[in-house]
Amino acid sequence: MSGPAAGTAHAATSTDVVCLGESMVTFLPSQPGRLADVPSFGRGIGGAESNVACALAAAGHRAAWVGRVGADGFG
Repeated sequence: MSGPAAGTAHAATSTDVVCLGESMVTFLPSQPGRLADVPSFGRGIGGAESNVACALAAAGHRAAWVGRVGADGFG
């Protein structure tokens, strides 16, 4: 195969920054306290690379994130 893959040439020229890495599930306690005493947790999204891409986009940059979503229950 030669040349860029279908659909990638435009993306490569229309971004200022491309971040590569994983995103993660974060568990947020419903209230302050020791881990053993907290009754429940909420879920969120974390990961330095995806957070940086989001922050750059919010600041007006053309940012992209490249990663892979897992095949587990959170993917």
